[in-house]
Order: sequence, then C-alpha cells, then structure tokens
Amino acid sequence: MKLLIRQFTERPFLSSITITVSELFINYSLLLFITHLFEASVVGKWFLFLAVYNVSINIREGVLYASLVKFSSGKEADVQYSSFKTVFVSLLLIEGIIGSIILTVGLFNLFPEISSLLVLYPIYSITNNSLKWIENIHKSNRQLHKTVLINIFTIICLGLLCYGLWQLQQPKLEDLIWGLSGMYTVVFFLSLSTLPIFKIIKSKFNPKTFKQIIFYAKQGTLKAIFGTIASRMTLFISAGLLSLEVTAVLGLAQRYLIIILALGNSIQLIFYPKIVVLFESGQLNKFKNEFKKTLVRVYSLILPLSLIFMIVIKPIIIFLHGEVYADAYYLLVILILSSLFNPLGAFFGSYTNAIGKPQHSTNVVVLNSCILIVSSYFFIHFFGELGTVLPSLFTEFIGFILITYYFIKREKINIVSLIYFLPKCYAIYFRKGKQMLFQYSNK
Repeated sequence: MKLLIRQFTERPFLSSITITVSELFINYSLLLFITHLFEASVVGKWFLFLAVYNVSINIREGVLYASLVKFSSGKEADVQYSSFKTVFVSLLLIEGIIGSIILTVGLFNLFPEISSLLVLYPIYSITNNSLKWIENIHKSNRQLHKTVLINIFTIICLGLLCYGLWQLQQPKLEDLIWGLSGMYTVVFFLSLSTLPIFKIIKSKFNPKTFKQIIFYAKQGTLKAIFGTIASRMTLFISAGLLSLEVTAVLGLAQRYLIIILALGNSIQLIFYPKIVVLFESGQLNKFKNEFKKTLVRVYSLILPLSLIFMIVIKPIIIFLHGEVYADAYYLLVILILSSLFNPLGAFFGSYTNAIGKPQHSTNVVVLNSCILIVSSYFFIHFFGELGTVLPSLFTEFIGFILITYYFIKREKINIVSLIYFLPKCYAIYFRKGKQMLFQYSNK
C-alpha cells in the first residue's frame, strides 16, 4: 500500500489520470444503470434535473477549487486550515441560497415535469458539494492519492445503491436522488478521516479570505447563470419544442462528451496549482511558458483521442443503451468538434483566476452565453434534433476568436502559433516511446 501511495505521490499525472478514470467510471456506471432502469422520457427528466444542478458547478469551481488553491497553496498549516474552514462556510452559504431558490421553484410547481425533483435539489447539491470540498482540499494540496481513495469509497457505495434500487418494484427518480444524497453523505463522513478535521474545526474563520472568496463566487455565479443556463438551454428547448425522448438522446450525447473533456481537466488539475505558485512568486516568464507548454500538451492528446472516439463510440452506445439512443452518435460528433475549442476556454479561466482577474473570463462567458441562448431557439426551430448541437459549435468558435484576441492584445501570446509546436510534441512522444520500447526489449 505504501509503495502504491509513493507511486501516486511521485507521479502526479498518474494520480490525475486515475482520478479522471475513476470519476468517469462512477458517472458512466450511473448513466448505464439509469438508461436501463427507466424509459427514455424519464431519463430526459433526469438530464433536465442535472442541467439545473450544473448551475452550481461554476460557483463551486470559484469557491472550492480556485479559492482553495489561491488561498492555501504554499501557505503555513494554520493558514491552510483557516482557508479550508472559510471555504466550507462560504460553500454552505452559497448552496443554501441557491437551494432555497430552486426549492421554491419546485414547491410552486413552475415546471410540472420536474417539480418533484427540484424539491430534492438542496439535499442532493449540499451533500455532493460537501464531498467535493474534501476532494478539492486534497487536489489543492497535491495529495491526489487521497482523492483516488475517496473515489474508491464512492464506487463501492454506488454499487450497493444500484443493487438496492434494482431490487425495488418500479423505483422512481425521486428514489434515485434520495439514494445518491445518502451515498454522498456516507462517503463524506468516511472521507473526513483523510483530513485533520479537528484542526480545521478549531481554526479561525478568516473574514478577509471570505471576502475574497465571495469575489470569486460572484464571478462564478455570473458564469453559472449565463454559461450553464446557455449550455443546457438546448435541453430545455428540446423538451419544449421536440420531446423528452430527444432530450434523453441529447443528454446522453452530452454525457459521453465528458470523456473527451476529462483528459484536459486531468492535466489542468496539475497545471493550475503550479501556475498560481509561479505567478505569486513573480516568475512571470515561467508562468506564461508553463501555460503555453501545457496547452500544447493537452491538444496533442485530445486531437487523436477525439478522432479515435468518433470512430469507435457508435457501436458502444448502441450496445450499452440500445437502438433508441443511436441518434446520440450524430449529435456527439458535432459536440466533439465543438469541444476542440473547450480546453482553450478552460485554461483561459485558470489563467485569469491565477492573475486575480476572473472577470475577464466571466465577460467572455456572458457574451458567448447570450449568443448561445438566442441562437438555440433558432437552430432547434429550423433544424430539429440536429439543431440541438449546432449552437455549441457556433458559439465555441466565437469564443475562440475572443480569447485569441485577448491573449494577443493583453498577454502577447499568439495562441494560433502554438499549432506549429504540435508536430514537435508528437516527435517527443515518439522518441520517448521508442526509448521505453528499447529499454523493455533489453530486459
């Protein structure tokens, strides 16, 4: 066990990839279970509920990961514990506000199709995000092996939950949400053993840190309101103009897209704490070089992966979920093309967070989201099911132009020129692979 922990500690990329794989396993095991347990129209409701839940994702990014790294990386233990406590209090406050609003919407039955699910939103979101608080503490401290351990706890509990639900006679989506909330609660308390929890409890609440966290949360809230609503707008419009079955197909395609995005996120997990330290220490040249080098590395991996994924994924979708979801493949192809712009946007957000100017990223998200919201109705009205994915491709390209202009104008970084480094990157991979093969053959 100690040898395994040392391997994860000495190789952060291995830890990051393991975290990504385990999280994908959790998400897609649940997705497979849901598509087999419920009919397509019910699955469509589940994706609508997840779309509402995703409103808190960008806020959580600002409050949890960005804040934890910004206010605890490289700090003394007492300062770290205080930051952990302050972040958790901030998280509960923000989740309480969001949860109250969504609970009210559910109680007033403003969206009859999913009102019974919205009533359960607060318990689902608070339990999930409380667990993410622990995971992100370990990520910000680069103790990624502990996050792997938490994911193992989650996989075991998810297996027990799925077995229990399968035994029920005609389970409802509400049963699933209650079960998941209970699972997150159990894993949360188990995971507290990986933290110096009593030291965190005894630490002081830091009003100054709280004020700075709220600043990041405000930017995250704007991103959430515009970015998440815009990106999920096609789900709601498809449910209104088309059908819940189309919503289920689109939701499935969007979930499989996460596999492509996860690779960039796993590299970003290592990248963000590193550039924060470089910026805070005043090493601006190294800071920019690290940004460019990592972005090229991400694209060198994502491009071939996307191509392979488009070739093999159709029979996998049909085999796992049935012919009723076959059209998800064609939607997924367009979403994959759109996703090729995504790493730049994600790294742009990390870059602006690191330099203490998250509003620059927020401005791009807000503008892009407004365009996406307006164009979604147009594309779906005229192109039907295909129109549910075309707005993403259109607005991602606009975002690419805006971000490229920002880097050239403000940071003197030509993003387009980084393309020329891709062949060099592949040459390095080939040379290292050849060396490893040679060393292996000589053993």
